[in-house]
Amino acid sequence: MLEGGLTWDYAQLVMQNEMVKMILHCVKGIPVNDEKMAMEVIRSVGPGGEFISHEHTFRNFRLLSAPTLLDRHNRDGWKAAGSKDIVTKAYEKARDILENFQPTPLPDQMRDQIREIVKEAEAETAEIKAKEKEASRKGKL
Repeated sequence: MLEGGLTWDYAQLVMQNEMVKMILHCVKGIPVNDEKMAMEVIRSVGPGGEFISHEHTFRNFRLLSAPTLLDRHNRDGWKAAGSKDIVTKAYEKARDILENFQPTPLPDQMRDQIREIVKEAEAETAEIKAKEKEASRKGKL
């Protein structure tokens, strides 16, 4: 537990973030209706037909998930794109975030509330330490 708090792999965080996004996408629910299931397209294409070139497929194929680290190319496409594995991509993305991310500043009221919470926690910690010190001093007498 202590070591986990002292070390952190930013690439692992980026990979976990991508996995969580994919899980949340599924958890929010996948619509099952005639439009999403392409019932009309299935009827029009018929048995043995192909769906890849159909407009409905083009409009909807990216809605399932849109990972940025997982590569869905075939091997030739993956090699042409630089043959980077998920860990390499995650480190690159983590470095980019650390170097370039510009967060939107918190509103003043929220920042003040956070400072107040920290101030209360610090006071509580100081009180606990003082009690421990006093108890320790009394134990030594």
